[in-house]
Amino acid sequence: MFFISSAYTMLIPFLPLYLMELGVTGRDVNFWTGMVFSVCFLVAGIMGPIWGKLADTKGKKKMVLRAACLIGLSYFMAGLVQTAWQLFFVRAFQGFANGFVAAALALISQSVDTRKLGTTLGFAQTSLVVGGICGPLIGGVISHIFGMRASFFIGAALLWLTGLAVWYFVEEKPAAAAAKADGSIMDDLRYAFENRHLRELLVFFFLFQSAVLMIQPVTALYIGELQGSMDGVAVTAGTILSCGGIAGALTTAFWGRFGQKRGYFYAMTITFSCAGVLMMMQALPDTVFGFGVFQFLVGCFIIGVNPAINAAFVKYTPENFRGRVFGLANTSQQFGSMAGPLLSAGVTMAMPIFTVYVLSGVMLLLVGVYILRHHVLRGEW
Repeated sequence: MFFISSAYTMLIPFLPLYLMELGVTGRDVNFWTGMVFSVCFLVAGIMGPIWGKLADTKGKKKMVLRAACLIGLSYFMAGLVQTAWQLFFVRAFQGFANGFVAAALALISQSVDTRKLGTTLGFAQTSLVVGGICGPLIGGVISHIFGMRASFFIGAALLWLTGLAVWYFVEEKPAAAAAKADGSIMDDLRYAFENRHLRELLVFFFLFQSAVLMIQPVTALYIGELQGSMDGVAVTAGTILSCGGIAGALTTAFWGRFGQKRGYFYAMTITFSCAGVLMMMQALPDTVFGFGVFQFLVGCFIIGVNPAINAAFVKYTPENFRGRVFGLANTSQQFGSMAGPLLSAGVTMAMPIFTVYVLSGVMLLLVGVYILRHHVLRGEW
């Protein structure tokens, strides 16, 4: 999970800069950024329930290996593209290959005592966060020295090494690998949406990911505006994005234990609400340093959302449905990841970039208030 996160954050935040290298100019950069971000998440969202069902029927380890190999191939192909359209189709293939984290979380959830689930998923999230810290720094430095294409090739190598590591070191319980998954994908969807808790958690995941992915495509461009030029923006953006990751690494274990002891909905209320307020405040500074400070503070809270939601998924799901529920969660997350960049592209074509941070913060805050009113205040912590 560390390597998958490192490879992702080495590359994805810098796609706008890569599009410029491919010859995209002016406001077309915003349009193509939304397109190449969103197509991956659209395809991944469609494939999520399919990969989730296969994880329950064919084995979760097999799905992890499949994703590592194919995502690595997509990164390798992205390093070879010559046009924005080619990058668009490579990103669509990457969406088809997606599903590593969902399968890994399902595998982890069946390997631990449920009483330690919050802490364990917190550790899993820490792996993702630490990878997220290293990725932008490594990617920014590599792209600055060797160019963006080198970052894609190194990302591919990391994914293939991850596949080898899973093949040799990770074992899956025979019972988990042989789990039954009767019924069609439509039956799985019907089951999830008839379960109130699962239905709401899927919506929370969608809105959370939409808010987060709204700001990711424009961060490098916004930092360029704040510093007055695009010189060295890859390194600067990588450093600032890593500030949020460092904050997350310092606090994610705390949020895992907090949700385990005080309740996952209570943890979601605090993390959604505080992250929302701080996200809106990111629009206030007129210096790169001030922006970085708020990025760090946002990271302290936003990192607590994922382990709380994932633990709640496990709490309200039978064991033989875990692969499918994480597949559905992946679909919800990917559709949110698709909607966020599209919304961001639309906003930035009509309004200043800082507006994206305000809108993202409002979305997070409203989710936090909803959870407070409909779950926490009703005694469902």
